[in-house]
Amino acid sequence: MPANVFSFAALSHPGRREWVALAFVIGLTLLFLPLVLWKVVWLGQGDAQVFFRGGWAIWNGYPLYQVTDHHGWTNHYPPTFALLMAPFADPLPGYLRPWWALPFPVAVAVWYLLNAACLLLAIHVWANAIERHRPLEVRAGYLQRSWALRLGPVLALLPYLGDSLARGQTVPVLLLLIIVYLSLYADKRVVAASFFLSLAITVKEFPVIFAVFPLLRRDLRFIFWTAGWCVLFLIVVPVVCLGAPTTFDLYHTLFTDHLAGIISGAMSKKIASETSPGGYSSIGVGALVGRIAAGGAFYSSPLPRWASAVQLSFNAALAAAIIVLGRGGFWNWRNPQPAGGYPLLVAGAILSGAIPLMIAFAGPAYVPFVVPLTGVLLIEGWRRRGREVVTATMIVWVAAAWLSMIALEVPLEWVKLCGPMTWAFLVLVPAGLSVLGEASRKSASATEIMTRDRAAAG
Repeated sequence: MPANVFSFAALSHPGRREWVALAFVIGLTLLFLPLVLWKVVWLGQGDAQVFFRGGWAIWNGYPLYQVTDHHGWTNHYPPTFALLMAPFADPLPGYLRPWWALPFPVAVAVWYLLNAACLLLAIHVWANAIERHRPLEVRAGYLQRSWALRLGPVLALLPYLGDSLARGQTVPVLLLLIIVYLSLYADKRVVAASFFLSLAITVKEFPVIFAVFPLLRRDLRFIFWTAGWCVLFLIVVPVVCLGAPTTFDLYHTLFTDHLAGIISGAMSKKIASETSPGGYSSIGVGALVGRIAAGGAFYSSPLPRWASAVQLSFNAALAAAIIVLGRGGFWNWRNPQPAGGYPLLVAGAILSGAIPLMIAFAGPAYVPFVVPLTGVLLIEGWRRRGREVVTATMIVWVAAAWLSMIALEVPLEWVKLCGPMTWAFLVLVPAGLSVLGEASRKSASATEIMTRDRAAAG
């Protein structure tokens, strides 16, 4: 019987320490809600209204990619996502709110709680996956292992998780969908895994990079199912709801006016002003080098072409490193594909953790994508030490990550210019690649032994 990726059976009964830690996380989440409402509803901050306006526009005949929020920001998401945002529809000033839409303050609160639930569930599903594929017997630490594996990433990335929730970004939803996809695919549940990956692509386009794993494994069944789900979600659903001509026009506008410039880096000033690729809060490698070369932040101009080339080169180099180090671990060229799921999970964690570095304009709200990689490094640290211990290296890194977030608010321009946040997350990539290389070597050895045994038996 396939394992249930959402199961809570692996969680041990919480003791006093676990209850205190759990109460702290839940209490902080609920106490943060009034602050989010104040910031979004009364101060007009955050990104949520972009999605809410899209939900109103697409169901009321207003041009989806022309409608703006109170900042003047436009929608860069596929039409299907806007259709799904119907309950949160928020009209432009002067227009009536649809009868089926939530009042704006209620919509903000519901969206916040939904994102918080997705974030906590994503962390739980990921812990289930690595516990299932990386059984570990070590001495207990301050917290029980099952709880430490779930609470550790939360505490390590707490300011960034809070920022993502406060901004109302789609990152928690995407993180959950990507993690469920990786967990299911590691369990060889192809149809379900392809469903969740396709759903992630439907919300935002860039999760398509995670299709590299089935492509390398020459998994034609997965590719077939993913293509089918994508056609259903991205084409059939909007055609049924809006009609074929409208759907075609929407995708034409999305690609020509938004995605083409974002992907190439040669975006218009309007899109650049919305994404701020050279802002101090932009984590991407291209943003870092472009900002340093300019001698300061820039918010309404695209990256220089050479900085976009640096970004694309970094992305290609990282993908190549994952492919090379993952050979024999999660994919093979000629031999049968590896059976173990852990190298695939590690490769997925590295790719997910690198998303803030791979998207030039990614800000602190994108950092929750680092959660899977922190979980992998946490459990590998326990394995090497032989006990569940918080090492000095972990403490130093968490302090650096928190301080790099705080640095955005200090008046020292040279500190922000150097991009401490980029460097804080960049150091995790080599550590993850080292784990992937080791896991792949072990998997390749196990596959080789199995192949020899089968040959001898035959």
